[in-house]
Amino acid sequence: MAFTNETIAGNGEATAQSTKRKAKKSSSSVRDQVTSAAKRLVTRSTGPVETLFTREPNPYQAPTAPYIWIDFPLQSEILRGPAYNVRLGVGGADLVEISIDKSPWLPCRLTSGYWWYDWSNIAPGKHTLVARMRTAENQWYKTPPRACTYRPE
Repeated sequence: MAFTNETIAGNGEATAQSTKRKAKKSSSSVRDQVTSAAKRLVTRSTGPVETLFTREPNPYQAPTAPYIWIDFPLQSEILRGPAYNVRLGVGGADLVEISIDKSPWLPCRLTSGYWWYDWSNIAPGKHTLVARMRTAENQWYKTPPRACTYRPE
């Protein structure tokens, strides 16, 4: 019986080791599956759902949040210097970003009641700006494209 117990014990160890190897293989397989599934989700995702905000500012009425406008530069404005402070009128946002010529989103800063983006090293030519904001409820709003042109003096 002792021999049988030792043999069983030996087989038991071999089975335990083989089970450990299988567990490692299956856990790495699960990890690989989860990672590849996450990659597929990220690939399919195009980012947050954004609502196009088209309401124009009304100087005779206080705006109600949420709202977002590109105040400056004006539509078709000619910029004369290589730097420009873009001013955004925004209400009800906890995050504001801007994209210039379809670039990645760039963070804006809040000061003096407006959101600003300090645009520097502007390349000569036509440019398109789009701003977006995120509310505390995680809703996104964006502006229609705003065109401007930089012509150095």
